[in-house]
Amino acid sequence: MRAYLAGKNRLDYHAVHLLYAANKWERFLELKHEIVNGHYIIVNRYSPSNLAYGLAHGLSLDWLKSLENGLPKADMVFVLDVAPHTSFRRKTVKRDVHEGDHQYLKKVRSAYLWLAREYGWKVIDGENDPETVHSEVWKLVTRSIRIK
Repeated sequence: MRAYLAGKNRLDYHAVHLLYAANKWERFLELKHEIVNGHYIIVNRYSPSNLAYGLAHGLSLDWLKSLENGLPKADMVFVLDVAPHTSFRRKTVKRDVHEGDHQYLKKVRSAYLWLAREYGWKVIDGENDPETVHSEVWKLVTRSIRIK
C-alpha cells in the first residue's frame, strides 16, 4: 500500500479498496470490544471514506458496501467539506497518489456530498477556521450523546 500511495506501484482499484476494507476488518475485534464496553470510538476515514473514494474511482456502491458489511456502523458521520483548491493551499507537503490529483479530489468531494445526502451524514463547512469547525462538530456531538 505504501508503494501504491507513493505512486510507485499500480494496483487495480478493486484491490486497493479490498485492502482498505481489510485494514478495518483487522481491527474488528478491538472495535467490537470497545463498543460492548460502552466506549465511544472516533475514527478518521472509516467506512464512509472507502465508499467516497471508491465511487470516485468508478466502483459500484453495492460492491464497496459489501466489503465492510458486518463491521460496526457509525452512529454519526461528519463530512468536513473543503474544496480541493483550499486543501492544496492548506497542505503544501508531499501528497499521496490520491491527494495529489486535483481532478480526483473533485470527484471524491462530489461523492462525499452525494453520500451525505443519501445517508443523512452531517456536512460541515471545512472552509471555516478550525475553531468554528470544532464548535460545529462539538455542537452536533453533544446533541447526540451524553457526555459524562
